[in-house]
Amino acid sequence: MPAGKPSQSNTMLYTVITFVALFLIAAVCAVFFYIKAEDYRVQRDDMAAELEKLASDREIRELSKTVGQPLKGKTVLGTMLSYLDEILSAVSGEVGENLTAAVRVNGAKMEINETMELLGDDASGVYGPDGIDLLQTITALKSEIEAARAAARSMEGLLSETHKNIDVAQENWRLEEQRLIEEKNRFQAAADEIQAKYDELKALMQKSANDQIRIYMDRAKNAEDKLKQKNMALAKAQAQLAQTDRALQEALSKLEGIKPRPDAEIEAYRPDARIVDIDRQTNVVYLDVGSSDHVYRGLTFSVYDKNVPIPEDGKGKAEIEVFHVTDAVSAARINKSSRKNPVVHEDIVANLIWDSKTSNIFVVAGEFDFDRDGRIDRDGREKIEQLIERWGGTLAEDVSINTDFVVLGEPPSELRRPTREDVELDPMAETRYQESVAQVQKYDDILSRANTLRVPIFNQSKFMYLTGYESLARKSSPF
Repeated sequence: MPAGKPSQSNTMLYTVITFVALFLIAAVCAVFFYIKAEDYRVQRDDMAAELEKLASDREIRELSKTVGQPLKGKTVLGTMLSYLDEILSAVSGEVGENLTAAVRVNGAKMEINETMELLGDDASGVYGPDGIDLLQTITALKSEIEAARAAARSMEGLLSETHKNIDVAQENWRLEEQRLIEEKNRFQAAADEIQAKYDELKALMQKSANDQIRIYMDRAKNAEDKLKQKNMALAKAQAQLAQTDRALQEALSKLEGIKPRPDAEIEAYRPDARIVDIDRQTNVVYLDVGSSDHVYRGLTFSVYDKNVPIPEDGKGKAEIEVFHVTDAVSAARINKSSRKNPVVHEDIVANLIWDSKTSNIFVVAGEFDFDRDGRIDRDGREKIEQLIERWGGTLAEDVSINTDFVVLGEPPSELRRPTREDVELDPMAETRYQESVAQVQKYDDILSRANTLRVPIFNQSKFMYLTGYESLARKSSPF
């Protein structure tokens, strides 16, 4: 495969370099021996003469044995020089002319050293006592070449095995990719199926919700039709009730004479509506006022016994909250009631704030425990004011002849006047003290002016009772 070509090319390059190095070394050695031989040839005659003088017959015979042929006088030196020429020619490939043997030998040595330096790390020479040992160097290079060839063969085998492993891995990857694609397609099909079921269930739920809304609308319409029928029946019975009403008015006049109520509070105790029907299974009552009377969802009322004046403390026998309004009728759920004195037909309801014809003006002062947890609420007054504005009332800062009602909480506390040391530690201490004094003074002024102008004053309990919000106030804020 293409991935293995660079490794093979490097192996062949190292082999060529090694052969070139061997060739150069052999050439240098040849030159070296050639120079030596030429030097010996120049000196041959002198040496022959010297040998004739110095060498004995026994020594000449020993040299003849070494050479392998009979030698005499000059023949000894000539033969030795010819052998030197052959060695230098074998090493370098040529024999220099007109050079002494020493020069040729030294030149061959220098060429051999230079060649080894040029080879650098590609080849290392073997040195003997007189310099590079050419035969040992060639033997070592041959061993290195054989080792390189063995490593190349091993690398080729490893490369071939790697190629096989890569092919196997690629096939495995292909199979794994195909498996993952198939699994993804299965998951996608399952997701599509789930989405289809979800859409179907959503459509069913929407249809079910619409059906329930239609059922409730039908129930409300039936209740309204039933109420109209009862109103018609009531209209027919008006003549029969006239005499009873006159007797009732006389009884109420006598009751007022026994327990008179201040004239200024008459409007606060005036009923706002009547209960015309009751569904005890759903704990729902129906009132004879609707959107034409400015009734809206969330409006609360206190329920009082029919034909009996509203008690002075404003506490009713039940509390209701409007949740559905039509033109002339509204439906309200019972939030609080008594088993001993249940809500019945024709009971009256009232809300101190709400009025179908006008908007009452309120002044609020003091501190309030709105949720009745035993602690004064920091925003208690704001919650009372929110209820008043929510149910159509108007807020004023001071009491005037136009004020309809005053709602007073607990008197605000006047802080202790801070000392000089207190002011140094807390620069805002004096400001908070002055604010507390102003709040106490304003509370006293509102109370005094309300008494002077005979404006009805309600505490928190009476206010909650008369608005029908006492039970809800314990559970949450007005909004």
